[in-house]
Amino acid sequence: MKHFTQEGLNPSERTLDLIRKIAYTYRVMKLADGSTASLCLN
Repeated sequence: MKHFTQEGLNPSERTLDLIRKIAYTYRVMKLADGSTASLCLN
């Protein structure tokens, strides 16, 4: 059985960079009818 350590759970810097890029460009708009729309800006 494989043992998982805390070190094994750390994402790589490349993965963190991708998450940062998505988080920076992700927006949620509230529309006039009260619903929301998600967008990713480039």
